[in-house]
Amino acid sequence: MAFIPSRSKRHTTDSGDVKLNLNSMMDMFTIILLFLLKVYSTGGQMVQPSDYLTLPKSTVEKVPEVALDLSISKEWVVLNDKPVVKISDLLSSNNIVIPKLQQQLLMYANEAEKMQERYGKPFSGMVSIQGDKSIPYKVLVKVMATCGKSKYPNMRLYVYQKSS
Repeated sequence: MAFIPSRSKRHTTDSGDVKLNLNSMMDMFTIILLFLLKVYSTGGQMVQPSDYLTLPKSTVEKVPEVALDLSISKEWVVLNDKPVVKISDLLSSNNIVIPKLQQQLLMYANEAEKMQERYGKPFSGMVSIQGDKSIPYKVLVKVMATCGKSKYPNMRLYVYQKSS
């Protein structure tokens, strides 16, 4: 006796089209990307010099560190991208400490000390100074003296590295 299939159940055959499931593949690539970003480390802090100044050149080999950003252009002293005092006012003054700059620095220092109390992140007292290569030495001394008297004794001067 031969087996005769019933007509009510039809057997469908696969057409041979294979569909790729991209969800699991995207999950895998995302995990790999996050792992590589976490592992990858640059040799220091990348610094974007201000558009309004030209840094001097030096043979320094230390890498920049994260700090409060202070820029001295030909016209302004700028703290965290906010103009604080004009250079012309500094040249006409005989004071070694710049009152407006000191006020702003102390405000940032007090905020950092509060962060230290709340979250335990130590306050380094570090400020990074970007100074135009044509600024008068007198201005640089006043800015550095003001930083030192305003709880920021650790100063880093940014320069372009000379190629050997």
